[in-house]
Amino acid sequence: MSKFKLLSCLLPFLIGACTEQITPTPYTYTNVFTGAHSKTWAVKFLEQTQDGEVSETFKLDCSKDDLYTFYAGSERAFVATTGSVKCSDGESDVINDTWSFNNATATLTMVLPFFTESSLPFIVKEAKKGNMQLEIFLDEKNTSSYRIHFESTSEN
Repeated sequence: MSKFKLLSCLLPFLIGACTEQITPTPYTYTNVFTGAHSKTWAVKFLEQTQDGEVSETFKLDCSKDDLYTFYAGSERAFVATTGSVKCSDGESDVINDTWSFNNATATLTMVLPFFTESSLPFIVKEAKKGNMQLEIFLDEKNTSSYRIHFESTSEN
């Protein structure tokens, strides 16, 4: 038997004997939203855009003390605490809901009480450990939008 044939026969056994069993730890993008167990976010400011250009930057005084907590886990719990200053009459103090994320479309569905107390789909423009930027379009042609800038306030 030639050396080449011998080597080709033994190669799979040598590779198998020398490799360490690898247990993958998949990274999930949603950990940016939730941290290991839960993560709380606050709105820093909003931008209104027209044709992709920022036309106005502003803060909503009524949302300055609102907190948004995303919980990790299969139930994907979400709690919005609206604070002492309300954006509308009858606004709930606490909204318990769920959140979802679609990786293919980069869409995060959640409640933002100053828009509505129902879940809305936001496009994730940026998501990092300490800040997040979401966008929601206001028209069918996607020419006008709001970009909401968040900062992380705590993580568990």
